[in-house]
Amino acid sequence: MGPGALALHVSGVRELSWLHVPLAPPGPGQVHVQTTCSAVSVASELGVVVGRSSVPFPVRLGYQTLAVVREVGEGVTLRRGQRVVAMYGHASAAVMSAARCLPVPNHVPDLVALAAVLGEETHKGVRKIAPKPHEHALVSGAGLIGLLTTFNLVRRGHQRVTVVDPDAGRRALASALGVRALHPSDLSDLGAFAQVGFECSASPDGFTGLLEALTPGGRACVLSDGNWGALTLSPTFHERELWVVGSSDGEDYAGYARWLWLHADPWLEGLFAEVVTPAALPGTYRRLEDWPRPVSVVVDWTRGLPPQDAAVFRLGE
Repeated sequence: MGPGALALHVSGVRELSWLHVPLAPPGPGQVHVQTTCSAVSVASELGVVVGRSSVPFPVRLGYQTLAVVREVGEGVTLRRGQRVVAMYGHASAAVMSAARCLPVPNHVPDLVALAAVLGEETHKGVRKIAPKPHEHALVSGAGLIGLLTTFNLVRRGHQRVTVVDPDAGRRALASALGVRALHPSDLSDLGAFAQVGFECSASPDGFTGLLEALTPGGRACVLSDGNWGALTLSPTFHERELWVVGSSDGEDYAGYARWLWLHADPWLEGLFAEVVTPAALPGTYRRLEDWPRPVSVVVDWTRGLPPQDAAVFRLGE
């Protein structure tokens, strides 16, 4: 097998395989990076694996990666040995544009740095909604997207935040930020109390509960993707003249990373508490189909490579 990388692909519904990806030496403006760790965005990646996504197969999995620069091409200012955050997913290495790499300062822990990608993507949604200091914000879902949304709200000065999630462990993580954390069943007792909302649950019921909790003229942003069912507009949407907008990829990852490095909160490391080896990653998706689920799973690439063959791993077998 020649020089290259091993990357996790979904070849069909519930079929995963490690494929060898050839890598050329880095050209002008490029870097060769070796992966240190990658993080799973549970709901969206699992949605691809089980066939709930419209993305055509085969497709590579993942997009949150921490790596070390090994080689640099002409005109690159990044240094060999420097840590960077990149977005090439669950792969052992990559050659990519240096402009798409976020340099990580020495004082920032690996697991905090992993939050830079989804941190910006969730904060873009916060920027779209632009909650005012006096407005009450409701976050539906305390997975990785919901908790990073909450982090962005709180660390930028928003004090009136409520998070809703059925999982007690996730509610505890939200509570550690100083926000109110509730079970979804508690929402019905509160009526319409929030002026702004963030749909992060990937759940039709979660979205409906969010709309029901918004006051007339309220604003909501749908941040979840890979939704497990269609998100529909209830009669409340029309009766209260609500405003709903979607948000997906970030627009200023470098700018967000600069802010994050100044707010390298140890709380973020708790979002990435479960660690697996690359060899264990395919089977991990089968386990993630069942509840309770971790907020995220980190793949530690310093603990060995997956089997170097193209054998297909079929979930359920």
